Amino acid sequence: MESQSVPPQDRSGDPRENEPMLYCPVCSLRLSERKCKLFCERCGYYMSCADYY
Repeated sequence: MESQSVPPQDRSGDPRENEPMLYCPVCSLRLSERKCKLFCERCGYYMSCADYY
């Protein structure tokens, strides 16, 4: 029986891509970066740079 190998994930992208803080906690859309704020274009949720820490 021949084993099937699973291809490795593409690691050439931005390593922050899977960071949970980059997704809206209200509607799960990926947040847009605007200066030091992260903003959800769907529901209007935002985090200021003071909220990151």
